Amino acid sequence: MEILISAVATDLISRFISSVTQNYRNHIHKEDDRRRLERILLRMHSVVEEAGGRHITNQGMILQLKGLVEGFYLGYYMLDKIKFQPPEYEVSHEIQSFALSACNSAKRFRFADAISKRTPVAFGSRSRTNLKDVVDGLETKIADMREFVILLGSHPRLPRQPYSTYLYIDNCMFGRRIEKEQVINFLLCNDPDDPSVSILPILGPPRMGKKTLVQHACLDERVRDCFSHIFFFKEDDLKTGELSLNSKASEGKYLFVIEFIWDVDEAAWTKFQSYLQNIPGMELRVKRLSEEEFWYYFKALAFGSLDPDEHPKLASLAMQLSTEMNGSFLGAILYGELLRANPNTQFWNRILLFLRELARKQLTSSGLHPEDLFERNIPVDMSRLAVVDGQVQCCLVYDLRVAGPAEGELPKLTSRDMLLGGDIPVEDKFDVLVWRSRIPPYCNYIVTYEKRKPRRMVRKRNTIYL
Repeated sequence: MEILISAVATDLISRFISSVTQNYRNHIHKEDDRRRLERILLRMHSVVEEAGGRHITNQGMILQLKGLVEGFYLGYYMLDKIKFQPPEYEVSHEIQSFALSACNSAKRFRFADAISKRTPVAFGSRSRTNLKDVVDGLETKIADMREFVILLGSHPRLPRQPYSTYLYIDNCMFGRRIEKEQVINFLLCNDPDDPSVSILPILGPPRMGKKTLVQHACLDERVRDCFSHIFFFKEDDLKTGELSLNSKASEGKYLFVIEFIWDVDEAAWTKFQSYLQNIPGMELRVKRLSEEEFWYYFKALAFGSLDPDEHPKLASLAMQLSTEMNGSFLGAILYGELLRANPNTQFWNRILLFLRELARKQLTSSGLHPEDLFERNIPVDMSRLAVVDGQVQCCLVYDLRVAGPAEGELPKLTSRDMLLGGDIPVEDKFDVLVWRSRIPPYCNYIVTYEKRKPRRMVRKRNTIYL
């Protein structure tokens, strides 16, 4: 019996030592991979920054740059995930308490099913990749870029914008560098002696930066030097014939930019085509930012001049907030400004709870994320407006739209006021300013709030009717 006990004890001790040794080796390997990743990202950052200052006309190089940029954001996301993101099984006590009290077991099951279906295509695909696989893939990618770096030196430099433009990330266009070069190359590649007309449709979901992309391309010196006249129209202008009248104003090379807010009306499009001949076919699709790219953008907005490495708790909350926003540009800007102005853990955690509560409520009732509801112009039920202690009012929020150009048309009340518990108007329906863009085309976004009357509780024969 003593021999058996001794053998079992020896085996257990051997397994324990083996497990500790293996964990130590895994830790060492993980640290080695992390240091490799940091060195790779430093090299990639240099190449991407240099490419950003060059006019690249070669389509093959543009595709190579696109792959390099995607790897760049993936690498930084993986590095921040190692440093800041808590394990998936960790849930804060406050969030866990809310989840348990929010609904009964049947509703929790239905909510969990909605959660599993709501992750967009652009999110969550590559971010779960193993660290070693990411490092190996990026090392291969940077090794294959040697020819790209050599050829990069043969492309002319772009005129640099004033340094003040780059002081804040929301003062410049983010994430559309490749698309911008594709638009510019399309506009510049036409033969000046060719009288035919070329069309470039730019397609994509609402509020994905299509107008911003076009404006920045048209403001480029190369484009302005190429065209003698640049006109901007809306869909209704096709019906009134304004386009045909302006096109006879004077001689020269014309660039027409036409905005279609919803689906293109076939009759209007046919009328527009009657003015054109020999139209080549080509289109550009503007997609949502990937999870990794969106995190890079939101982190810069939320932290500003703060170093996330010096505030790991805030960075951990920021990564969770980034996921909850579902790739929304407006959400990143609105909440990024709030977080940057209030850099404390309690406030950031309240923002996270607010967004999770809002998302869970919509997913439970409709199976759609609030961002998807706004995109489809479906009212969003916001039963709690204030992030901090303040007024609480049941409201439906809908009709997110671009306001008129006149500043007098803009509402005084802002989304920031609503979130921080500002005074709510006495009217049952009112408009709120969501955001004023600081870059062309300087769009002002507003949304409509409509108060909901509180439901009365009627007790009758031990039954409560809502």
